Amino acid sequence: MPFPWSRMETDLKRELAHHLYELTAEFERRGYSHEEAVRMAKREFGGAEQVKERCRDERRWAWMSGLRQDFTFALRQMRRSPGFAATAVLTLALGIAANVIVFGVLQGLVLRPLDLPHADRVMTLARADQTYPIFTWPEVRDVRDGNTVLSAVAAWTMDSFGLEANGATRPVWGWQVSGQYFEVTGIQPFLGRLLDRADDAHPGASEAAVLSWPAWKSEFNGDPGIVGKTVRINKRPYTIVGVTPEGFYGTEKFMQPSIFVPMANEASLGGGDWLESRQSHKVWSIVRIQDGVTMPQVQTELNTIAARLARQYPKEEEKLSLKLTRPGLMGDFLGAPARAFLAGVLVLAGIVLLAACANLGSLFTARTADRTREIAIRMAIGSSRWRIVRQILVEAFLISILGGACACGLAWTALTGLGNWHLPTEYPMSFHILPQPSLIPVVFLVSVLAGVLFGLVPLRQILKTDPNDAIKSGSQSCAGRRWAVRDLLLAAQIALCCVTVTAAFVSLRGLSRAMTVDTGIQPKHAVLAKFELSTAGYSGTAADRFQRRLLEEVSHLPGVVAAGYANNTPLVNPAPGSPVFSQQTTDFRSSNQAFGAYVFVISPGYFAAAGTPLLAGRDASFTDTEKTPAVAVVNRQFARRLFHSDDAVGRYFKNSSGLSIRIVGVVADGKYLSLSEDPEPAAFRPISQEATAKTSLIVRIRPDSSDAATNDMAATIRKIIRDLDSSIPIRESSPLNTQLGLTFFPSQVATGALGLFGAFGLLLSIAGTFGLASYTVGKRLRELSIRVALGGQARQILSAALGRMVILLGSGSLVGMLLGVAASRLLSAVVYQASAQDPFVLLSVAITMVLTGSLSVAGPVRRALHLDPAKLLREQ
Repeated sequence: MPFPWSRMETDLKRELAHHLYELTAEFERRGYSHEEAVRMAKREFGGAEQVKERCRDERRWAWMSGLRQDFTFALRQMRRSPGFAATAVLTLALGIAANVIVFGVLQGLVLRPLDLPHADRVMTLARADQTYPIFTWPEVRDVRDGNTVLSAVAAWTMDSFGLEANGATRPVWGWQVSGQYFEVTGIQPFLGRLLDRADDAHPGASEAAVLSWPAWKSEFNGDPGIVGKTVRINKRPYTIVGVTPEGFYGTEKFMQPSIFVPMANEASLGGGDWLESRQSHKVWSIVRIQDGVTMPQVQTELNTIAARLARQYPKEEEKLSLKLTRPGLMGDFLGAPARAFLAGVLVLAGIVLLAACANLGSLFTARTADRTREIAIRMAIGSSRWRIVRQILVEAFLISILGGACACGLAWTALTGLGNWHLPTEYPMSFHILPQPSLIPVVFLVSVLAGVLFGLVPLRQILKTDPNDAIKSGSQSCAGRRWAVRDLLLAAQIALCCVTVTAAFVSLRGLSRAMTVDTGIQPKHAVLAKFELSTAGYSGTAADRFQRRLLEEVSHLPGVVAAGYANNTPLVNPAPGSPVFSQQTTDFRSSNQAFGAYVFVISPGYFAAAGTPLLAGRDASFTDTEKTPAVAVVNRQFARRLFHSDDAVGRYFKNSSGLSIRIVGVVADGKYLSLSEDPEPAAFRPISQEATAKTSLIVRIRPDSSDAATNDMAATIRKIIRDLDSSIPIRESSPLNTQLGLTFFPSQVATGALGLFGAFGLLLSIAGTFGLASYTVGKRLRELSIRVALGGQARQILSAALGRMVILLGSGSLVGMLLGVAASRLLSAVVYQASAQDPFVLLSVAITMVLTGSLSVAGPVRRALHLDPAKLLREQ
């Protein structure tokens, strides 16, 4: 079927032929011969092609035909210059892909709501005065029972379980959930049923478990008859009652629990007694708002509940304040740093895209200058300036669309890889990032905006073109031309690229600081083994006996210089905070606490094994028992905050229960939650006074041992534990520096991302500088040849050819370094201890930009210095 304009052209030809026939017949009636009549008719009618053009211009859809011609011409131009087309498309594709990837991560982790029915009604319960939204179960229960605006209120906590199935026990991470948890989510089971209120009515009400879809696939091979089967969890029989639907990963975007069990069974599962305590903050809470209820109504009721609890329990709830936050990121605890990090990276990605557009703008300006004579001829024979501008914009649009298509493929591949990537940690953490179809219009929009941005750059050049002058002079540039748009674009491009290079070196410096910061522990030549004795049925005295026996056997291994264990390990699995009161305190309300401190429970030898220096006093001892006075070792920050002095040995403090604790030692400060935290107080209690089944065993070997010896020791420790009791699921046994990987992960990600941006910025800078330098030398070959023929020196030749380039490189780099220094606050959200004023950073950026400039102009310099004036002038 012919296109509409094909039929229109046929009709137009017939119409013109008819008019010419009528004129010819008129002249024949006047007595002219047929040949003379035809000639007279053509002369009076005018040029057929000009008439056709006027008719076409009158059509309603004439612009479509012109646009089609522009696209055809643009494709022909790209085929004539495949190198230019490929460079432009690839440059734009990389710039757009970087932005789309960052936006995709931002959308997947922060912007996209949880994949739940009516997800806008699901929120996380949080504390208005704290960023960490953790509660006691009685607090959540009081909110559940005392409100009229929430249709369901649930609590959950994460724990490690020993799952015994098919004759083997494996460590799995699961969630203990309250009875309304799945009511809040609103999901339907894939198989069987989900946990409900009856399962969590009271301890032991139900020993039912629900598997996640991935765990059902990986642990039970997708057995369709799994419902009703019995497995053992922490040595206790549980019945599988259901499987969650595919795509449901719990209500946290980073976490992926394998199993869900009733929280009411905490005592039998974990051996804890925190469920009814108002001082054990161990659960998170998620709620569903009733339909038709507004957020102000919910907040009013939460304020009422908090005020009532503060009056009812003044000691524990004096400062309780409640609010709702978006779910999925630990009640937005991780949301703020994630948004800051991704926003910072997105700004840098935007800078890279601007630099790419500046690069393409320079290329388009140079190509337009090369086509000056062609443009002048088109204008001289009647083409409008708008038609020429449209032709340039169509070419830019075509390149931007091709670049966007390539960017979409790159971003799709990268986001798919990120979605399948698992973080370097034992915890069930992964990025649930999947490329969304909604990214395609984003790519298209960014591509079009970029195309318009660099396509409009030659506009001024076209509008100022004088056809007569251009035809006379051709496309030759005169010596000593004024500063052109492409010069300013190159300077801007160098400045933007210098910002990305500065960011890359700042991140590299930040990673170096992170890797060498004093964390209070020495990870090299140390092994960390982690396991939960409660998962194998141990508790109380039995757990204590096993821990001591394991410590005894490990301490006598060849090459071991120290060994000890604790309930938690700084930076790996941090300890919870606990209020500290002065010895004189008698009223233990939260408003009377001196400060909060991390509290660890340790065995003798722990500090030596961890590499934490003991500054004063003594270590914990097994002679410190429940029958002897309570003691603790504290860090220097603890002593200074409480006593304003390092002299703390022999002095006392109290915990929230009013227990008076004597300080028997002081150790060096360390990092406990993150590398970026300020010095925080910490206390270390003897495990013989506060028994726990959670075990983090640290074993230090000789400092002259190799990495292979450290790995061998990790395998030996794993074997010893299994020899003592093969039913204990070992979560991890590996070198300590390996397990600290998650601690350094943000710095490594920042360095990798900013390093890529910096490298791409350098490539753009090299391409732009080389392109303009080559163009400048090429356009001034005749002038340079005359200078050489007249005896010009090499320095004079280089100054004439590339003096302007040196100015552009220097000014652009200087502005870029100043912008990089000004962006330190932005980089601080991305990089650990970011400082663009660091002498190392400034010197590295300066050297890099000098080397980049030298590499960029090396080719044009060589060409300028090896001119043969006789040959060149003869050819021209």
